[in-house]
Amino acid sequence: MDGVLLIFILLVLGAAAYTVIPDLFLHRLGIGSWKKHYNAGVALTFDDGPDWEITPKILDVLAQNNVQATFFVVGAQAVKFPELTKEILARGHQIGLHSQNHRHAWFSSPRVTWREWEEASAVLEKITGRPVEWVRPPWGTFNLATWWWIKKHRKRIVLWNIEGHDWQAKLSAAEITRRIISKARNGGIVVLHDSGGEAGAPLHTLQALENICQGLAAKKKLALVPLEFPEWSGLRRLIFSLWQKWEQLFAKVNHLEIIDAANIYRLARARYKGPELYSGDGRILAKEGDVVGELHMDSLRLSGKGTDIHTIGIKVLRQVRESLPDLAAYINDNPAFADIQVFMGTSLLNRGVKGLGFNVQEVSPSWFNRGIEALQKLNLRIYHPSGKGNNRKLKEGRLKIVWISREELLGRWLKET
Repeated sequence: MDGVLLIFILLVLGAAAYTVIPDLFLHRLGIGSWKKHYNAGVALTFDDGPDWEITPKILDVLAQNNVQATFFVVGAQAVKFPELTKEILARGHQIGLHSQNHRHAWFSSPRVTWREWEEASAVLEKITGRPVEWVRPPWGTFNLATWWWIKKHRKRIVLWNIEGHDWQAKLSAAEITRRIISKARNGGIVVLHDSGGEAGAPLHTLQALENICQGLAAKKKLALVPLEFPEWSGLRRLIFSLWQKWEQLFAKVNHLEIIDAANIYRLARARYKGPELYSGDGRILAKEGDVVGELHMDSLRLSGKGTDIHTIGIKVLRQVRESLPDLAAYINDNPAFADIQVFMGTSLLNRGVKGLGFNVQEVSPSWFNRGIEALQKLNLRIYHPSGKGNNRKLKEGRLKIVWISREELLGRWLKET
């Protein structure tokens, strides 16, 4: 009996090592996989296709909304519809691999698993003429052989963190939309299905897609962006995620308002701490204790702008120029900012802003401002890791007050309607 029990325990442990443990780390915990991206906005992905009826209609909706998505295709489906698979790429979308026959990893032997992915990879590369870079196992489940094949072939595992369970036929288009928009956040990867699932389910996905595209911008002020990943270590990703948590808390505590899905600025009412700010004709526009409009740059929208602080500054300046008309319109139309005469912020990236109508002024050498300067330098290092030479340039950067009067902002940047 003891021998039978030992064999049973070994079998259970072996099965766990083959299925549960890889799935726990890669799928549930996201260790060794990518369950989010690290840019502003939300990325759409589609599984189980292509489908001759649904996929072309989904491509049309995406085109109408100027959205680039990623399609994780099943090899057997790609073989059935090779021209449709090529059309996905031709329309500017990305393609990843979703196995050959959509088998569950837990019920596939190592030999079957290996053959499944080898065949799928060869099929897709032959059709597209491109190497497969991204893979997503069916149901996001793994066994040890799946993990080993992916590691051996140096593929990137792409999962998701937002789902509407659209594979269920009982869910209406409205419910799918509600679930996705309610969970949407920056860095989100949405999983939808252009094929597979229960009978009739992909039609609900198609019906929901337009509202998802429109609702993310209108209700959550989130842009739909192409899926891309930085070349970061696990530690780098962890530090970045923790810093984002801090920034989210800061935004909540300080009631920062998002302007729109693309704007670099966030805005809040705040008590000004000085020094006094004067107009060109000598009038005091803001003194200590006055309510001002406090401008904050959305660091996530600055991510990937370069590694040199001066190069970052030039690219940010371009983004500021693009954001100012919508900022001016938001302020002009929002009664909460009707009494605000000055809009200001403190920033290390302050070169070139005078040409946009801003004033630049020294900050007082207080411990508070030194702390803000240190935080902003840390922020730049987290979002823009740089080498020793660029670190030196970062250390030389100095915090300045950057401000613009209401009159100048609206007069220069408010578009005529």
